[in-house]
Amino acid sequence: MRRVNPFEGVLQVVETAGARAYSPNGQTWQIQVLARRPDHTWRSFSDVPPIEQFFNFGLWDADDGLHRIPANPVMDIGAMTEAADRLAEALQSLLQELPFALVDRYECWSTDYQGNPVALLATTEDRNIMADLRPGRWQAARLADHGFVSPSLMARGVPARGDLGPRQHAEQLERLVRQLGQHKSWFHRLADGSGDRIDPPRDGQPPYAVELPPLGLKTDWKDQQAEGLVEDYLAWRSPQLLMLQDIDDALRSWLEPLACRQAVELAAGYRLIPRILDHDRIGAARVEAKLRRAAR
Repeated sequence: MRRVNPFEGVLQVVETAGARAYSPNGQTWQIQVLARRPDHTWRSFSDVPPIEQFFNFGLWDADDGLHRIPANPVMDIGAMTEAADRLAEALQSLLQELPFALVDRYECWSTDYQGNPVALLATTEDRNIMADLRPGRWQAARLADHGFVSPSLMARGVPARGDLGPRQHAEQLERLVRQLGQHKSWFHRLADGSGDRIDPPRDGQPPYAVELPPLGLKTDWKDQQAEGLVEDYLAWRSPQLLMLQDIDDALRSWLEPLACRQAVELAAGYRLIPRILDHDRIGAARVEAKLRRAAR
């Protein structure tokens, strides 16, 4: 599944009957085990049915195996360990299949007054829960992330840190998206990159499928400065955008050299890149990342 709003790449998920694991990089996996809540043991003689939920149980990777975190001794540690071990066996056999095919084909977009998609707000694989999701306004980055610096804004004399705080460029992009995308619509993404509108169209909106921006953000802006800001943002997100599976070779050939400028970030998600065009360039960036980590 994609990690959106803000976009941070793709999450790999493996589920068994009593456990699940997820990983943002395909290497380190958070293991969660389904178990009865320990507070139920103090109500053993009541008529209240046991409550089950997922608990964090440990971290797993192919080299070091399972690192279990301390769990409440009141819980059934034996059963939880057995479920975690079964999941670890499944993970070991699935690593060669990474990245898994994306399943979150239902997408909520902010849309303009004509119903055209502007920015991706949420995704899900289950159409039945769309009504329960309440996507917030589009975010370029988390509030604590001050990393986005737009060269085009810097060239115009707009500092990355200013009166609006330490993420001034991100906030300017967020305002731009909000001004245009004041509505929300759900779409079902099709194999050709278009999206069938699920919500009833408002007056003036086309009821048929529309083209969904492949990188999760509209790129054809009427204002040249807006286009420059959006392009700067996509370049900054390029290591994560390479994880997307529905982008064509033209976009991939644009993203790859940009991502190589952020070698450490590129190497972190390398296992989840579904297709590489320039193996030599990507390989050199991975070597650079390894050298940088060793020098720390």
